[in-house]
Amino acid sequence: MAQRISVFILSIFIGYVNQCFAEDYKRTVITDPSISRKCQLLTETRKEKIGNKQRILAMIERNKRLQKITPENKVSIKTKLEINLGHLEHELSLTLTQIQYQEENIVRKGCPGVTL
Repeated sequence: MAQRISVFILSIFIGYVNQCFAEDYKRTVITDPSISRKCQLLTETRKEKIGNKQRILAMIERNKRLQKITPENKVSIKTKLEINLGHLEHELSLTLTQIQYQEENIVRKGCPGVTL
């Protein structure tokens, strides 16, 4: 019985000591603030690019809807809408490439705790 109590007390003591060392380790680890600023800047840029992608997709949908409702006799308007759609799709492909580059850059820089 005495051995069980001493083993129990010893395990509690070891757990307490481990917790103290873990907290001490967390306080002594030096984190470079410039790395966190770089990571924050990279993630903000990625968010902006994703916002641009969403806007371009919305404009593409609007353009397609306008092409459907434009009367057949309005040839110049239909042509301009088709040209505009081509430009929007090109911008979308560029934005997707930029987003992919940003994600690779974030991973390459080793930003901690980033979920893409």
